[in-house]
Amino acid sequence: MKRTITSAAELDDAIEDLEKKASFQKEELKEHFSGVMENLKPINLIKHGLQSAFSGENKQDLLKAAIGLGSGILGRKLVMGRLGSGLLRKVIGTALEMGVVGLVVKNAEKLKETGSDLMEKIFHKKRSSGPKPPALHDKKSANYFQKN
Repeated sequence: MKRTITSAAELDDAIEDLEKKASFQKEELKEHFSGVMENLKPINLIKHGLQSAFSGENKQDLLKAAIGLGSGILGRKLVMGRLGSGLLRKVIGTALEMGVVGLVVKNAEKLKETGSDLMEKIFHKKRSSGPKPPALHDKKSANYFQKN
């Protein structure tokens, strides 16, 4: 939007328009800068990071990693036990832990299915093998708390 200026009055108008434009842009820049500074505060960074970490697809990955890490630590403790604190034992224990973590994370779906099947079998047997509770409509069970 170039315009030709031929008089002093037109020059003053053009300068005034440019000063207004510069003032408006300066205010916009200040507002944008304050918004950026608000987003860069440590508490807001943590809050937004946690929100994105625990949302949608990341939630499944985070759960898999937590299960893998827990099983890795458990496997290390079971295998290594309290064998001492030698450097070689620490290295072997850490390698074992990371190996178990990797296996669990890679095979999380298979392990979840196998675990749920196993739990279903265990709890299903307990329910069917236990004594049956008395029926509510039975007169003998209705007088259970009364003296004979």
